[in-house]
Amino acid sequence: MLDEPSDGAPVDLKRTLERLERQVRERAAKQAPPSSADAVVPPAPKSHRSRRPGNGAPAQKIIAQANARLEHFLRERGVEQFELFPSAEYPTPLTRLPLFPPVQRSTARELAAASDWIALESRWDGGGVFKAGPALTVYDEDTLFGLMNMRQQGMSGPADRLPIPAPPTVTMSGLAPGNQVRVHALYCLVSQLESVIQGYTPRKGWGGRAISKRRESMENLAAITLKFQKPKGADALHGKPIQLIFIEYIATAEDACYYVQFHPLVSQWLEEYRTFLDFDIRRQLSPLGKAMHRSLASQRSNQTFSIPLPEFFASIGAFGELRDRKREAIPQLQKLKDLQFLNAFAISGTGRKTPWILEVTFFSEDDDSGTGSVRL
Repeated sequence: MLDEPSDGAPVDLKRTLERLERQVRERAAKQAPPSSADAVVPPAPKSHRSRRPGNGAPAQKIIAQANARLEHFLRERGVEQFELFPSAEYPTPLTRLPLFPPVQRSTARELAAASDWIALESRWDGGGVFKAGPALTVYDEDTLFGLMNMRQQGMSGPADRLPIPAPPTVTMSGLAPGNQVRVHALYCLVSQLESVIQGYTPRKGWGGRAISKRRESMENLAAITLKFQKPKGADALHGKPIQLIFIEYIATAEDACYYVQFHPLVSQWLEEYRTFLDFDIRRQLSPLGKAMHRSLASQRSNQTFSIPLPEFFASIGAFGELRDRKREAIPQLQKLKDLQFLNAFAISGTGRKTPWILEVTFFSEDDDSGTGSVRL
């Protein structure tokens, strides 16, 4: 086990924190504003190499120690904390964009290589959203949604005193008057995240391949940059780069503990412009079914919803031959009906003289049989 000093914190963690805090004081003495590259994140302690972290007591101890040190760090930095009660929220502005297409990673990479900035066009954004960075798929959306489910810390304070300082585009915008920002964050082991996403933990824990793939997904999410011409609820960020998450981590031989901090705009969306997704339903769907479920969930404020099938597939990034995609979609729509997310669905038209139209009916708000997601 790790040696611990009298205050109960692991020696490795305590020394690292002291080093980071010393760097902060040195920067302050030089009056040099911190950048995201100089992020001061109180890291989590390393897990013991002879144990595979999971959802049991060792993992819980690691996260509890990390959060305790983070709380101490925030108090010293004058950053206020507020409680979070995650309940499967997902930012509504992201539900209607082809950011996470239901395609293979190789196909997504071909699309990503086409341009430095890729337009994410759908009928709801007016062609005003662009993406730069690595290829993403529905697998990465599972990662993002899992992280959102695991949020633990709410922080409010000066942008340059957060564990990972907010980027300059935020501090200069109306989103952060007086350089005050509000963000959501968490500590997690990758094995814990995998269990949240999959809904179970293997008896012997998650293998190295599962951990490696999920870590790569987190790195991809942190490397993505978006530009919104009309960002919902944040006009001051018009055309400015927005990241989804910022991360810092400590790796071990078997696992890794990550500190994840959501961008202030994403944090705002999770509080004000959110759609509720049902993870139990999502786990039972194919990648195409997950993309359809996420998009349709944002329409549940209406009892009925209809859209031309080509437009619907374009809005979720379901590329390929339309007839093939339609054939794949029907059993997934039926599964959404069987799972009581949809009350009914139909695809009308011939696809020739008359275009295919997807029509769905949701359960009414006072119908207890509807177990799907609702939009606030």
